[in-house]
Amino acid sequence: MQRKIALFVFAASICSAVLLAQQPSKPQISGITILPSDPIVPTGNCKSSTAGYLEKMTDKQIGAFVSKGLREGYIVTAYPATKSGVFVAMQCTNTMPTAKP
Repeated sequence: MQRKIALFVFAASICSAVLLAQQPSKPQISGITILPSDPIVPTGNCKSSTAGYLEKMTDKQIGAFVSKGLREGYIVTAYPATKSGVFVAMQCTNTMPTAKP
């Protein structure tokens, strides 16, 4: 009986060793290339940046608000909803400093 238990333990340890040896290695990052972003071309008719909470709006209304802001020339950043609503920051591209070539 002890021989069967010893054989079982030996077989289990061999199986464990084989399974652990087959674990895939983690991928290595060989290099990172930083690409320049496209320049933001001022468009639309916005005059100044603004921020605030959108309260009691449906997803469709929030989408329409963001779409309108983009058409007016804003960079729109929306944050996850809180009890106060969805916080939105709108940066006017017309008032941003332009990059020189």
